[in-house]
Amino acid sequence: MAVSKAQQRATKKYEAKTYNEITIKPKIEEAARIRAHASVRGESLTRFLVRAAEAQIILDEIGANDSLVQ
Repeated sequence: MAVSKAQQRATKKYEAKTYNEITIKPKIEEAARIRAHASVRGESLTRFLVRAAEAQIILDEIGANDSLVQ
């Protein structure tokens, strides 16, 4: 079933106020590894990347990775 123009506008307005786009450009091999890992876990690529970033933020906040920062 086709989506009405009003619904398209409403969706676009909602997404504009709810989501933010972040672009990354990993090397081809890195991207393949990331996609494969997300797939194995049954996660979308977006969900995996957000979860990984959130986990890293927590580690950074508690200083768990201070010796790994280059």
